[in-house]
Amino acid sequence: MMFGNQGLSQWMIIAALLTGCASTKPTSDRTKESSPLLAKAADLGLVDIRTVIPDIAIDLRYATAENITGRVLYPADMPCLVWRSTARKLKHVQDQLRAEGCRLCIWDAWRPPEVQTELMRKGGHTGMFLDPQERWSRHCSGVAVDVTLVDLDGRPMKLPTPHDENSDAAYYQYSGTDPEVKRNVTLLQRTMEAAGFSMIPMEWWHFDDFEHFYHPPPTVFAKDLGLSLP
Repeated sequence: MMFGNQGLSQWMIIAALLTGCASTKPTSDRTKESSPLLAKAADLGLVDIRTVIPDIAIDLRYATAENITGRVLYPADMPCLVWRSTARKLKHVQDQLRAEGCRLCIWDAWRPPEVQTELMRKGGHTGMFLDPQERWSRHCSGVAVDVTLVDLDGRPMKLPTPHDENSDAAYYQYSGTDPEVKRNVTLLQRTMEAAGFSMIPMEWWHFDDFEHFYHPPPTVFAKDLGLSLP
């Protein structure tokens, strides 16, 4: 087969592209090679929420010392993991919120049971943390999230309280007088409920994936993922 100079150049370009495509591995394979932890998580049904919702805001509060224990509980590179079907529900929430001019911000998602034990030890008196001797929090299976709202530029929006505030203001039915706070918390709760999440009375920020409310997936420990905690 004979080619002119122009035809040969075009053929070489096409051949190079085909070669590149043939040597490119699927994204899932590349992810497993680059992150053994995420590969282990995927094998246990957990996904990094950023792979499903790239523009979601993440502010893991237990990666700071600003929590009831007074110390950092998560490593600096703590992944934000959720159960795979829960991630799809959160994507639906994010799509709806974008139309309202805001986005989700995750304060907590999958929580290592080792951390749940420490939270109960320090904050069990508040009633905000499940006692592991009774059962594990749904956070420990990746089917519960603590969330708030940010605007499209990532600025925090006005909501009733900070994370894990033990006060009457944290009750899920806002009873304050600020119309902006009322509007924001109502938008968050209605959008999450419509996507299949349920609430608990004491924490306006906490939502459970109702599909897994009564039968959550297996608990995943930090050691199962090879995750080193502080």
